[in-house]
Amino acid sequence: MLLDQHIEFKNVKGVGSINLQLSNKKMNVIIGSNGVGKTKTLESLYTQLFFTNKYVADNFYVYSDKIVFEKALINKTKVSDFIKKNSSYIRISDAIESKHFHDFPIIYLAAQNRGEIQQKRGNVDGAIGEFETRKKAYVESVIDKMQYSFSTLNMQGSIDEWFIQRANSSNRYQLRENNREVELLAVLRILNQIDSRISAAPEDFKSPDGERVTIKLDGKIHYLSELSSGFASLIKIVQSIVAGYSYFTNSEDIEQVKGYVLIDEIESHLHIEWQTKILPLLTKIFPNTYFVITTHSSLVLTQLVDGAAYQLVQENDVVVTKLIQNAGQAALIDLLDEAFGVSLNKLRLENTTAEAQSDMKKALLDLLGA
Repeated sequence: MLLDQHIEFKNVKGVGSINLQLSNKKMNVIIGSNGVGKTKTLESLYTQLFFTNKYVADNFYVYSDKIVFEKALINKTKVSDFIKKNSSYIRISDAIESKHFHDFPIIYLAAQNRGEIQQKRGNVDGAIGEFETRKKAYVESVIDKMQYSFSTLNMQGSIDEWFIQRANSSNRYQLRENNREVELLAVLRILNQIDSRISAAPEDFKSPDGERVTIKLDGKIHYLSELSSGFASLIKIVQSIVAGYSYFTNSEDIEQVKGYVLIDEIESHLHIEWQTKILPLLTKIFPNTYFVITTHSSLVLTQLVDGAAYQLVQENDVVVTKLIQNAGQAALIDLLDEAFGVSLNKLRLENTTAEAQSDMKKALLDLLGA
């Protein structure tokens, strides 16, 4: 497996070199100070994983100068090389020197635009299309975003349209492989497992006008586009995983698919309650998925039950990973200090005014009866 090997990315845009070694556990969490290269590390890892999917490598082309890194090595052996040669427009397989191609779905969830569900302007295309057509269109869209808008990858499409297409495919005249109600129901089911206020009942899902979608939340009907940024973020996380897995595999048992999901800044817009349970829930709901996520949230990190956490640091102009011992068992105040370099006690002392110190001294003297 790629994750637990020594991976080097050379000439990463905006960062330089990255040396990465994670674990073979189902959940790997990466933290680091702002600007150290967390997002570029995740983008580089995703690019290598995605481009070594055999279907992707054999059937699609990229502009080599648009790729986030120039070279990748695994255990000191070069496995991909995107340095421009005769032409910058190349078949992906021509840049991959590794023989270790795979068939796993590889999904990336960018952080930007995650907290908003925009209503599509104009007519909604209610046709789902055939499996191979859907798969090809998805990969083409992903490759385009990787080259020109990586920061919004899988966060820009119309979710209303996606739901409506799946609902419309649910009829007895549709070929079984193109009846994808299972995706719609999977999203509702997973959302309900994360927050029981979201109804998983099919009858509570509606498209009143054929253009917008409603769900039942806490017993009330809500349009998706009217939900808070927290709910929007949660729905996009779940929908993007389900959609990506389905585009790759067309599976009818989506939660059991084996694949890789990389999520940048998973805590973005999530309510504190969800931050404290999102990691164990994801590994429970998707037991065959390898997750690699980045976060700024110590709350997320404290809930790492069965996984590994790493801090990205700069050493001799190279970004490297440092294992954080027992991250899921550490007290929050200790984790803030060790992993994020934030000492609450020190901050409290630094931010205590002379007046406040005088008040505390007086209160202490009064308590002692002085």
